[in-house]
Amino acid sequence: MINYDQSIKQSNSLAFSLKVEDGWPPVAIENIPCTKMDLGFRIDIPPLFINDLSVGDVVSVELDTSNNVISWNHVFQSNRTTIWILRLNKEQSISNVLIQLNKLNCNTVSLKEYDYFSIDVPHDCSIDLIDNCLLKLNQEFFSIVYPSFRHNE
Repeated sequence: MINYDQSIKQSNSLAFSLKVEDGWPPVAIENIPCTKMDLGFRIDIPPLFINDLSVGDVVSVELDTSNNVISWNHVFQSNRTTIWILRLNKEQSISNVLIQLNKLNCNTVSLKEYDYFSIDVPHDCSIDLIDNCLLKLNQEFFSIVYPSFRHNE
């Protein structure tokens, strides 16, 4: 399992400009730790707001004058899946599900002040096991999205 705090200290970061509409996402820039490769940048943690991006993807980027990513393309797509979870009711617990996902070797990042989570699912982890964990979350109180689904169904 990746220790993301350590990963962030040892890697570069790309600042992705985001298009905010009606207050979402709640930030205009998402900084994603990455590793510089010969052909681009390898994504090191699951993104919180960027569709079709997973851990292990290598991307080429176009930067603006402030060195923010304004466009990007895949050079290589990993076989990892990214899942987003938004807790709609603070009184609903998510900790047990996150613990179960971590036991399945999934890694998580969060934006705690918005009760928002991004899950990195390794390719060798059964998506059925992941779905069984996520079924424990009441859909009335949690929104779940698969913005980068790479597992075979």
